[in-house]
Amino acid sequence: MARLLFLILLLYPGVVLAAEPEPVNLFHSGLKLFIGMAIVVGLMLAFHVIHRKGFRFLENRHAGRIRIMESRPVGGRKTLVLVEVEGEKLLLGLGSDRVNCLHHFAGAGGSRFDRELEEQAEAEAEV
Repeated sequence: MARLLFLILLLYPGVVLAAEPEPVNLFHSGLKLFIGMAIVVGLMLAFHVIHRKGFRFLENRHAGRIRIMESRPVGGRKTLVLVEVEGEKLLLGLGSDRVNCLHHFAGAGGSRFDRELEEQAEAEAEV
């Protein structure tokens, strides 16, 4: 059945020759391509800017006890992160498989642990 239909269409070329193709206009095709690429690149740049800024308008980052103040990549998968935990600042080194405390910034009176340790040492010295 399919062969018969193919043979009929092959012998009747009038349908095939009825429509002539339009000449290709390179200016309109190029313009459409340029506009499409501009839209795609613009969307990519917009998503990049949103990603770099973060979604701070969606989440409340300052409500918790731990706050990431700043982070800087240092190469590869390593990053320096300045973190504030209950008023104390820590400089952390983040690698692909570990977290190292590089520096503990003591406040004006030292950390809370240091103050409590000094108070206990003074209390024992008085006894």
